[in-house]
Amino acid sequence: MKITILAAALLLPLPVLAQGNGNPGAGFIAEWDMSGTGTVTPADVTERRASLFDMFDLDGSAILEASELENMTATITDREAVEAEQGKGGDHGANGPGKVIHEAMGLAFNDADGDGQITAAEFAAASERLFPMIDRNGDGVVDMADFGRQ
Repeated sequence: MKITILAAALLLPLPVLAQGNGNPGAGFIAEWDMSGTGTVTPADVTERRASLFDMFDLDGSAILEASELENMTATITDREAVEAEQGKGGDHGANGPGKVIHEAMGLAFNDADGDGQITAAEFAAASERLFPMIDRNGDGVVDMADFGRQ
């Protein structure tokens, strides 16, 4: 339970960041801009997801097994419930990448060989597929222009 709460706090921007001070996308960019450029690049997504993989890989085996996948799913579900309860979808609402990002954490998106586990290599390869899904205008970076679109 403690791990789930900690992971929920680290997985996505806190509600204050999600609000982005009235700027759609500011919280997401602050959380996922690993290079500090003010935009989110494919390399940023790969790096951020690698850190998330490591956070959920509790035994350090470089494989997310059933119990770790259950923890990851519970963490995402808890985070979504907190955001919904607070009415602060912010960057993670219908006009932000949150839904896609959450779905991209699941087994279906990441388990390339269908064995019921996610390896670090599978997770990294899925990161490459994820980026074009959140780069809504296709310019090679996720920035404020990618938010507020349906």
